[in-house]
Amino acid sequence: MAYIDGFVIAVPTANKQKFIDHAKTFDAYFMELGAVRIVECWGDDVPDGKQTDFRRAVQATADETVAFSWVEWPDKKIRDAAMAKMQADMASDPRFDTTKNPMPFDGARMIFGGFEPVVTLEAAHVNKAGDYIWYELLASDTAAAQAFYGSVLDWTFSDSGQPDMDYKIISAGPNGVGGLMGITAEMAAGGATPTWLGYIAVDDVDASVAAIQVKGGSLHMPAMDIPMVGRIAMVADPQGAPFYVMKPQGPGNSLAFAYDHPRVGHCAWNELVTSDKAAAWEFYGSLFGWTKDGEMEMGPMGSYEFVRHGGLIGAMMGNSGGEMGPPRWGQYFRVADIDKAKSAVEAGGGQVLQGPQEIPGGDFTLNCVDPQGAAFGLVGGRSA
Repeated sequence: MAYIDGFVIAVPTANKQKFIDHAKTFDAYFMELGAVRIVECWGDDVPDGKQTDFRRAVQATADETVAFSWVEWPDKKIRDAAMAKMQADMASDPRFDTTKNPMPFDGARMIFGGFEPVVTLEAAHVNKAGDYIWYELLASDTAAAQAFYGSVLDWTFSDSGQPDMDYKIISAGPNGVGGLMGITAEMAAGGATPTWLGYIAVDDVDASVAAIQVKGGSLHMPAMDIPMVGRIAMVADPQGAPFYVMKPQGPGNSLAFAYDHPRVGHCAWNELVTSDKAAAWEFYGSLFGWTKDGEMEMGPMGSYEFVRHGGLIGAMMGNSGGEMGPPRWGQYFRVADIDKAKSAVEAGGGQVLQGPQEIPGGDFTLNCVDPQGAAFGLVGGRSA
């Protein structure tokens, strides 16, 4: 049964950003210890009560704001083990060094408690058209791929149950995140090489394929039905970046892309390298309703433009000169510790092309190639 730790604190209003930065550091730590969800809330409508209230409970002054936070754990056993680990780490982990990472609030006035849920109601989430819902690795040696990615991402693999098809289901804990498919002789003859591909949900596969072709895209694999799974087709955008469109069978909620909160082993980011960003925006925006949500300048590489579809799902970056290879989509999968992941990639025969590189928010990224030549990315924090 899930277990919840709750916190109420008074934070100097001027320290809001310091509070956010401090929270991100320790939230990443709690996720490493097994937390499944963390929510940090900044007081917005916190009224005074007649007898008591949040402000009086934490002795908030006029220049302080009440922050309310909680950490969700899979169960109390994991939470208790995490608390014990934290007590041991406080003497050695630099994140607990208050001279380097001071608390931006008075910890003596914090209210803290652990809670066992007794009633839980949650609205069902159903993936919508334009969501990333699955990922697939094409590999020439599926056994070797399982060994490599199992060591890097702690994934498990199970048979898909599809007859006459070398297809494994990739799982991160209890959740399916993708598939592993062996490249057949026929696929190899057609030019297939080890690569990662993403699946985008659509309401009608055949209509989407037609619209993609009208807009200059191409069809790589005609639409087909997979029993008990849904209908799929492999396509490419006008610049040549391949991907799948899929209409799942029945309603459901894929967690392959971690749209709600960081999940170790799940995809955390989708990145398009394209020769024409303007054309890509028109193509994906009109087909899937994706919108641009700001950008970050990257010097000679130009702007890194963020993609929103409900939440942020990834970004687009230009490659007009072709220095980064042909147009393609890349995925970043989340790891608990980026340095351990780097060592696992190299020990398993993979290659790290770039990183660890710090990104906004405090995480680090790695750009890698697996032993069979498929490019992929990793993102995560550092334990020290």
